[in-house]
Amino acid sequence: MKKNSTLILFLILFLVPFLSAIYFLSLPRTAQSAYENVTFDDLPGWYDDDQSQAFSAFQISCDRIISYEDNIKFNDFGLAQDWKTVCRAALELSANDRITARQFFEDNFNPLSFKGLESGLFTGYYAPVYKGSRIKNDQYSAPLYTIPKDLQAINLGDFDQSLSGRSIIGEVVDDKFIPYKERKQIDLGALDNQDLELVWLEKLEQTFFLQIQGSGFIQLEDGDLMHLGYAQKNGRPYRAIGQYLIESGDIKPQDMSLQAILTWMEENPEKSSELMWKNPSYVFFKEQSSDKPIGSLGIGLTPGRSLAVDRDFIPLGMPLWLETYENDGQFQENIKPSTHLKRLVIAQDTGGAIKGKIRGDVYWGIGEEAELKAGPMKDRGRYYMLVPKILSSENSTSIIGSP
Repeated sequence: MKKNSTLILFLILFLVPFLSAIYFLSLPRTAQSAYENVTFDDLPGWYDDDQSQAFSAFQISCDRIISYEDNIKFNDFGLAQDWKTVCRAALELSANDRITARQFFEDNFNPLSFKGLESGLFTGYYAPVYKGSRIKNDQYSAPLYTIPKDLQAINLGDFDQSLSGRSIIGEVVDDKFIPYKERKQIDLGALDNQDLELVWLEKLEQTFFLQIQGSGFIQLEDGDLMHLGYAQKNGRPYRAIGQYLIESGDIKPQDMSLQAILTWMEENPEKSSELMWKNPSYVFFKEQSSDKPIGSLGIGLTPGRSLAVDRDFIPLGMPLWLETYENDGQFQENIKPSTHLKRLVIAQDTGGAIKGKIRGDVYWGIGEEAELKAGPMKDRGRYYMLVPKILSSENSTSIIGSP
């Protein structure tokens, strides 16, 4: 009882006010100053895209959104009750051809852009498939863990409503709430003998990259396919290990990719662990029954049409018109790849490295082909937000003006 009282008192008196100040300083500007209205004619490539796959992905999002309480905020873009109206219209449509899909979005949404048409970084991710075993043996000795019992994720909204949806992760040690164990501690055995292992893989590097992707599939020795999904993280900050290899001169910036990192690790096995430990963030998993990776919205992801975003700026479920490039592995700051990627995507996921007003991670699917698409992707681009037209009406809860 004394431990719990001490922890709560600490949160109320010191931690919550501090985080509240940080939160309000990081909030996006109001919609009136941050966004401007555009038309569908202004969206580069809008009439060349087949929006039917994005429409199907949006319908999947709507299955989730319909269950929300009406007063849940969608950032600057109204409340759940506003989005439920357009979701009901989407779920009533049975046809899913490109003409019907495009007409649906044009009839029900208004496109917005950030003022100044700012650009940001876009990368790709995928769901890897690795071999593994439920039992540790000579071949499979690298564990993937479920959530440890001593990990505590505290909902800060319980102490301050302005922090609703935010949490802090740690553990109580000697009557003090401290950050949870970092990657190096866990890799060196801090969670041994706690019966937390879900499955065992062949290499520690495989567990690392599965954590980076957030979900994956394990081909078990008996032939079964095991699906692992994100369950929790240790709360430590995410650090991109590729940046360390660039700074050390081991990989040139224009050559950086997932494949380049994997090659470096294979050629430098004695340095591989030290490199991975530079990223203290660690992900814990749970077994899923779905045949698709599950994103942060709690639904299955659609290859090429699901986008991971920073939910401080973009609400999950929002359609976005993406304008970037399909990467061929030759990235330079001022030289863009030749193949444009212009398509409608749906914000359905988040990620530890996906931070910023214009920042996205395109989900490309499962297995090796998806890896080849996702691994080299690192390009500048932008997106336009599609906002329900009801938010421009006089009775809307939105602060976005009419076009």
